[in-house]
Amino acid sequence: GFFMITIDDVTYTEDDLSEVAQMHVKRVNDLREESSKLQMMLEEKNVLISAYANAIRESLKEVEEAEEA
Repeated sequence: GFFMITIDDVTYTEDDLSEVAQMHVKRVNDLREESSKLQMMLEEKNVLISAYANAIRESLKEVEEAEEA
């Protein structure tokens, strides 16, 4: 298959690379994709953490208001 990879601002095609390097390119691309998915999951987890923290704050406000009443 035809592919390109950019390393240190230089773009290479598979014709420029040995078979071993081509395997490494495939692995790098797989790892970049995986890394990107993990980054998105991490961002989603942080959103959930914020939502739970806000829910805790709200419940504390309700307790304080109930105690003041």
